[in-house]
Amino acid sequence: MADLASIDKILKEYYLGPVQEQLNNEVLLLSRLEARSEDLVGKAAFVPLHAGRSAGIGAVGESAQLPAAGSQTYARAEYDLKYLYGRVQVTGPSMAKSKSDAGSFLQILKGELDGVRNDLQKDLARQVYGTGDGVIGTGALSGTGTLVTLTDWEPLKKGQFYVGQTLTGAVASTGVQAAGSLLVTAVTIVGAATSTLTVTKTGTIADATYALSRSGSVTSAQALNRYNNTVRSNEIDGLQRVVNGFTPTSASAADGTFGTTAKSGSLGKIDSFTSTYWDNQRTFGGTPGTAEALTIMRVQQAINAGRQLGAMPSAIITSLGVQREFYRLLQANQQFVAPGATDYASGFSTLTYNGMPVIADIDAPFGKMFILDESTIKVFSDQNWHFLDADGQTLRQVANLDAYEAIMVRYMNVGATNRNKNVIINDISVNGVADVGV
Repeated sequence: MADLASIDKILKEYYLGPVQEQLNNEVLLLSRLEARSEDLVGKAAFVPLHAGRSAGIGAVGESAQLPAAGSQTYARAEYDLKYLYGRVQVTGPSMAKSKSDAGSFLQILKGELDGVRNDLQKDLARQVYGTGDGVIGTGALSGTGTLVTLTDWEPLKKGQFYVGQTLTGAVASTGVQAAGSLLVTAVTIVGAATSTLTVTKTGTIADATYALSRSGSVTSAQALNRYNNTVRSNEIDGLQRVVNGFTPTSASAADGTFGTTAKSGSLGKIDSFTSTYWDNQRTFGGTPGTAEALTIMRVQQAINAGRQLGAMPSAIITSLGVQREFYRLLQANQQFVAPGATDYASGFSTLTYNGMPVIADIDAPFGKMFILDESTIKVFSDQNWHFLDADGQTLRQVANLDAYEAIMVRYMNVGATNRNKNVIINDISVNGVADVGV
């Protein structure tokens, strides 16, 4: 007979291990970055930084005064852990129907756990490449208030919007969060600026253009300070925050309100506008925001920008479309390509350029190429994915319901130890148009 005690053991011993491995290895960027916990103090990670060199050096003449003594300067980056969850429920009647057959009951539970694992994997991949602000995409709620026309179809093409998802929205021009939610009931892919979400409104939400986030991921205060120096959302700081594509224009969190263009470029509670040593490298094809064709010269200049600051670039990560564009360039420059392919976890395969793998990931942002010194980017986590079982129970009854639930959790964040050794190439066009990701 399947009782809760036996199910607990099976979930922990036989289910959790494969789930941990799949979640970590199937999110490409996480599978490549080092996880470290020795720097954790409570629920934050502290990274000491070498911020400046000594001025106490110089050449002087005979009997002249020696250079004034100097000292190295130091700073500290602080990364708060973010709390990620996956929650499943099975009803009492479904348990009753299979109470004499442990295998049958486990299939019901396994179906829910496998489903939430896949959902966690997809959402974690989105966060890992994100900006840390929790925004999935932007769209205009109009007409009857049940249709959202997306500004860009990228998140829809990546499956980041889907039926059954509950969203909250902050007005794009002000950052004021709407007092209600939107339940996605249908998605329609039409074109880059004409794809739509059909939604059901809960609460009072006026027609406007909204930055859309997963429900619970962004508080009202966080929405008003999208670019601030501390916590932008309840989601992790993704690659586009660690290696951001814009030039910092302000040191002040107060200047980082949602509707303004002022951005501090902060990471780990240090702004890179004032602390320029903490800024990553970036290149634009011309006018920022205007897509231009990729060239081998652009790639090599970006690699050199990192190397000038002591980087040892170890990987190039980009979208499927940009990788295809890069391979097209290399067809006429075969001497740059090392023979053979390199295989990675989950079936990823790539060629190399200048000794580095050029890796395409479906969840990587369109129109960008990241040249990374992966030794400088870290995943901070106190432990791996695990069941919430501090009370000794993995499967527990839901209060006031004839149902049982299991909750998976991981506390983690992504950050850097030497940010300026990483480079981003912005505004890459594919086939002469904006990157469509294929």
